[in-house]
Amino acid sequence: MDTNEPYPLKTSQVMPASAGIPALLRARAVHPVVSRLARLSLAQWIWISAGAALALLLIWMYWPRAQAVDMAVIDRGLVQESVVDEARTRIHDMFVVAAPVSGMLQRITLEQGDAVTRGQVIATIVPAEPALLDARLAAEAQANIAVAQAGVRAADAELDLARSNQARVARLHERGFAAQTALDNANAALRASRFQLQARQAELARARIAVGAPSSSSQSPTRVRSPAAGRVLRLFQQSEGVVGAGAPLLEIGDPSHLEIVAEFLSQDAVLMQPGAAAFVENWGGEGLVPARIFRIEPNARTRISALGVEEQRVNVIAHLESPEQTPPLGNGFRVDLRVVLTEQADALRAPTDALVRHEGGWAVFRIESGRATLTPVELGEGGERYRVVREGLTEGDQVVLFPGDALRSGQRVRAREPAER
Repeated sequence: MDTNEPYPLKTSQVMPASAGIPALLRARAVHPVVSRLARLSLAQWIWISAGAALALLLIWMYWPRAQAVDMAVIDRGLVQESVVDEARTRIHDMFVVAAPVSGMLQRITLEQGDAVTRGQVIATIVPAEPALLDARLAAEAQANIAVAQAGVRAADAELDLARSNQARVARLHERGFAAQTALDNANAALRASRFQLQARQAELARARIAVGAPSSSSQSPTRVRSPAAGRVLRLFQQSEGVVGAGAPLLEIGDPSHLEIVAEFLSQDAVLMQPGAAAFVENWGGEGLVPARIFRIEPNARTRISALGVEEQRVNVIAHLESPEQTPPLGNGFRVDLRVVLTEQADALRAPTDALVRHEGGWAVFRIESGRATLTPVELGEGGERYRVVREGLTEGDQVVLFPGDALRSGQRVRAREPAER
């Protein structure tokens, strides 16, 4: 091999003449970059790879993706407009049994909740012991007794005299020695003497009662009977003790005859009518108890709300539709009463949870091709769950429930999985 001969070129380094000067310039420009990359160390390659991975991660994190939302379908069904308020149960017919006389009440053996029948003896009252008297009053009472006893003896003596006088005049009248007038006077005197004796005996009994001496008639107990069948709702006094006439003893009622009393705002009560459908909610069990409005009282009362605002409240009374299926409620239990004001069957309806305010009206986020589009709608009557749709939606449209402030019109959405809730 001749050493003066130039170094032979490799086939890959031979550049065709047709490439021209631009290709040569590009080859010379790229060659330093390639050679520089070839000279990078392993640590530099690791840092470059980590930076590239971090950039890809940030791009993936901030890349717009579909938002998970709850969806609902616009359908047809029942739409009810109703109002609900707190209520209390009340037994329709309640009887407060009071003491008919004053005296010593014997202990009542009945307990709250016990069943009673009409005419059953529920309490017994016996005469109370007489009050103690001081020495002066006791001496005066004994003196009155002595005076009454003397009056009885005097009346008895006058009766004996009138009886003998009448017998003598009667014999003389039979023989014709006495006139009819004398006999009549003798008979009248005998009757007057008898009445006088009875009066003196009554005065003696009154004097003895005043001093505290019991009589046979005053010792008879008074039995209090139940005015109706039902159950004992409340005991005002169960233990033995002295009671006055008219003192309440116990309350009786039939829990199967319940009614619901709710205090509604006057502006809500004017929209109701007797016979309107109602439901008892939050009574402690499952399901709703159907009822009907029985009466709307004409008198309103002023109540102070929890916020300190004066409100006009009206009593609305409802009766259960099936008293035989009355839930286990008693008198004064707390429940909620929902009254139906208007209802429409087979109406195009939208869930209230999908509605948002838009330009003074209402709108929904309708789902079209995987994107949420803000769609204005015109609504009609409705309640807490559904509103009637008049314009803007058709049956079968999908809308977003609980859209929130983060959702924007045109944003991609997807149905939320159950595990994401």
